[in-house]
Amino acid sequence: MLRNFTLDDASPLIRYDATWDDGFNSSFDDQFAKYQGQSFQCTNIDGATANLTFRGTAIYVYGAKRSNHGYYRVAINGEENPAVSGRPPSGQPNQFQTLLFSKEGLPDGENTMELTNIREGDGLDYVDIDYIVITREVDESNDSRRTLVSHDQFTYTSLWTTQLNLQGYRNSSAHTTNTPGEKATLQFSGPEILVYGGVGRAFGTFQVEIDGQDWGVLNATRAAAGHPPVTLFATSSLGNGDHTLSLTNLEGGKSLTIGYAEYTPGKSGSGSNGGLIGGVVGGVLGALVVLIILGWYFIRRRRRARHAPSEDQLPPMSSVTSTHPHWDNEVQITPYMENSGQPPVGYTEGGTIYPSTHTPSISTATRKGEVLATPLPVLRSGESSYALSSQFGASVPMSPGDRTSIHETDAGTLPPMYDQVFLTRPPPLQPTTSSAST
Repeated sequence: MLRNFTLDDASPLIRYDATWDDGFNSSFDDQFAKYQGQSFQCTNIDGATANLTFRGTAIYVYGAKRSNHGYYRVAINGEENPAVSGRPPSGQPNQFQTLLFSKEGLPDGENTMELTNIREGDGLDYVDIDYIVITREVDESNDSRRTLVSHDQFTYTSLWTTQLNLQGYRNSSAHTTNTPGEKATLQFSGPEILVYGGVGRAFGTFQVEIDGQDWGVLNATRAAAGHPPVTLFATSSLGNGDHTLSLTNLEGGKSLTIGYAEYTPGKSGSGSNGGLIGGVVGGVLGALVVLIILGWYFIRRRRRARHAPSEDQLPPMSSVTSTHPHWDNEVQITPYMENSGQPPVGYTEGGTIYPSTHTPSISTATRKGEVLATPLPVLRSGESSYALSSQFGASVPMSPGDRTSIHETDAGTLPPMYDQVFLTRPPPLQPTTSSAST
């Protein structure tokens, strides 16, 4: 089945170059409230780029078409599309949360998207991104079993603290550190995981590792303060079975803050398919051996029974002379013996959300999340529950203070609302404000 994953404009998974500005609650733009979650990223620099590496079969980029915008061009997997005007049709008002670009029918694997600003002239030079939706194939049986993991279920090195009364965070709490080299580790099972946490001025770069392999560096720095939690990292390219995820803070004086994670377990028993198959094969072979031994035993016993002399056998009769005229000849009786050429008897073989055992209650408040219909713009509220009622088809309670970043829907013919961007191996950190891939 198809699912849509909505990625907030402020997510570190979108790699902006250094020329982009953060429009969250902007005091310089009185139209900021018309963007989803009152947040957008924008630039007026010719040639400025935003990049995303993702797994999915379709992508939809949303933003605004305003009178001060120029042109922009989008390339998918390195193939450029024609430049498009970023202004509304002549005589029409500015348009917000509108579709800027879409591409469907992509291979269900790693894909790349790059949006480039094209300056048209003085006062016609802006482009912005509000959110991005990705459609992907999912296994419905797995998708309904999404599991929530609270931040306190991670394993932390020594210099982390628990922060309380955080606005927009699930259960109003999170773990944070501002010391370089400090690491948070999570053990989980399944092919897919997402981690949510903080972005903004006080946040910096962090490194992602899975099963000891480097998955690159992501940048949580954004120009505005006060962002609600967003998707810090996501991937769906893992195999079934057990995995270890590690996030390491890289910058001194900059924070790495973890709110919670969600993962999708593999199919029941999928983690031990090898053992299960081996057990079945071993059992069948064992049964065959037993049957062969039993068959051999019974055949041998039958042969012995047939060849052994009968206890009831009559002894040979000696010659007698009978007074009866027909018994004048001698008669000898011998026992019956089985024909030695007779073949022996042979053997013919026949042919929903499953919360973690120590997981806190889950909020269903959403910021930019998954929906079950063609994605239409929806104003952000808080951070995404990701799974829950939207993307994963099961409702899970959330605390009132939660805000989310995802809504999901079954993809239809119209553009969707995204909920789970999935990373393959990300590119190295850019020397500017961002670095890894989704």
